[in-house]
Amino acid sequence: MSWIDVNGVSIRYHFDGSGENPLVVFFHEIGGSLESFNRVVPYLLPHFSVLSFDQRGAGQSEKVRDSFGIDDLVNDAAELIDYVAGDVQCHLVTIAASGLQALRFYERFDARVRSLTMCNPALGVDPSRAQALEDRADIAESSGIRAGLETTLDKSYQPELRDDKVYPEVRGRYLSNDPFGFAEANRVLARTDMRGILTKLRCPTMVIAGRQDQVRPFVGSEEIATQIPGSRFELIDGGHFLTVTSPDEVGNLLMDFLTSVTQ
Repeated sequence: MSWIDVNGVSIRYHFDGSGENPLVVFFHEIGGSLESFNRVVPYLLPHFSVLSFDQRGAGQSEKVRDSFGIDDLVNDAAELIDYVAGDVQCHLVTIAASGLQALRFYERFDARVRSLTMCNPALGVDPSRAQALEDRADIAESSGIRAGLETTLDKSYQPELRDDKVYPEVRGRYLSNDPFGFAEANRVLARTDMRGILTKLRCPTMVIAGRQDQVRPFVGSEEIATQIPGSRFELIDGGHFLTVTSPDEVGNLLMDFLTSVTQ
C-alpha cells in the first residue's frame, strides 16, 4: 500500500500492473475501503492494471474535518489516476453509492472513461430516504459508528450471507471508520442525484445486482440498466456488498465484460 497527497488530502491506494495494460479503477462503498475488492482484483490480473484506494475520510486515508461533496471525491480520484497512470482512459468499477462518483467523473471527463460497471448502484434517493441518511450521519457523528450498526452493516450484510472468516474482517473495518468521514459520505448520497445522466451515457456499461440485496432491491438496479443505452444487466446471488459476498461471480463477470469492451 502507498499514500500520496492529492487535492490537498493524503490518500491510501494500491496499484498493481503496468502502463501497458488497460487501467481498471475501483471505487468503494460508504463505510468501505480498498479492501472491499481484495477478492475480485486477482481475476483481472495480469491482463489489466488495477487501482483501488480509500476515499477521503475512509479507510486509512486522511481523516478530514472539513465538509466535502461529490466533486471533492471526483477530484481526488482524477488526480490519483493522473499520478499513477497519467492521462489515460480507464474502466470504472463501483459498488453502491460510489456509482455517484463514477457518473460525475463521466460527466466531467467522459473522454477518459472506457467503460463503467456499477454493482447495486445508489445514484439518488427520494426525500424520505435522504432524511434517513442525514439522520444516520448525525448519529455517527454524535454517537459513533456502532450506534447505527443495526440500520447499516447489519442490514446490508444479513446473517445468511456471513461466514466465519470474511464477515468479522468486514465488520471490524466498518466499525473502525472515522465517524465524521462516514457521516459526510452519507450526506453526499443524501444530497446528490446523478440519475439524470443515465440516458446520456455513451460508454459500455454493465450493471450487476444482488438477488439478496435488501438495501437496494435488484429491481431498482434493473430499472437503472434499462435507462442506459446498450447496457448489460446481470443478476447474481449476493447481498448489497457484492464484491465481498460474491467475489467469484463479480470477478468472472468483470473479466468477461472488460475483455469484450477492450478488444
